[in-house]
Amino acid sequence: MSETPSPITLLFTGVPAAADRFIPGISTVALVRSAGRTILFDTGPYAYRPILQGRLKRLGIDPAAIDTVVLSHVHWDCAANADLFPNAQVLIHERELAYADAPQTHDARTQGYIGRVLRKLRLSPISGEQDIAEGLRLVELPGHTPGSMGLLVGRALLAGDAVTCAGDAVAGEIGYQPVDDPRARESLLRALTLADIIYPGHDRAFRIAPKIEYLEDYALRLRLFTDPAGADEEIQIGSFAAKSFASWP
Repeated sequence: MSETPSPITLLFTGVPAAADRFIPGISTVALVRSAGRTILFDTGPYAYRPILQGRLKRLGIDPAAIDTVVLSHVHWDCAANADLFPNAQVLIHERELAYADAPQTHDARTQGYIGRVLRKLRLSPISGEQDIAEGLRLVELPGHTPGSMGLLVGRALLAGDAVTCAGDAVAGEIGYQPVDDPRARESLLRALTLADIIYPGHDRAFRIAPKIEYLEDYALRLRLFTDPAGADEEIQIGSFAAKSFASWP
């Protein structure tokens, strides 16, 4: 018997990476087709813009056919492309929208203009938790930002940055947190009780039980423009590569 296809299609898979010369910002963007809805969960950074449009086109999806955009939070790497979807109802937690209207001056992750941009869209601020269709539920996961939220799709959770990566799930702690908010750890632990499978904000999807493990192997190709007159350099890493960075300088 064939398995029922997942209603979740990953358009971008987040990568738990850090760099000494640039900010990766490689975040998860997912398409959800379920209960007659076509939903985009997060929209990624501005650099995703042409790639996001291309990937939707290859799937045969017109941006105008996206009926709902769910923004887990308003950081630059997750919410920059919501304006690409003119017919979409944009769901955002009311606490997150209030913060977007007046972000703290030291917060480099939230653009000062994001509130004004969002106000031009078809906003539907969310208060509390609610079902948006059969089997689709918005859940509150505050702490990473004031109004972070996730989307439960059956027993799978699109968690945004409330669960940054699988390593956080193993440790039971948030490894990187932009503000000191105890709700972040509480939301992480709650997320682990809500779902069987988690799609984190900056990592591959992983299952919770019988142990925390990724659903798929990984492969990552980095292209480096190191010589304007010569060939580019390319590095490929994947599940076949060494796991430890201890030998790095």
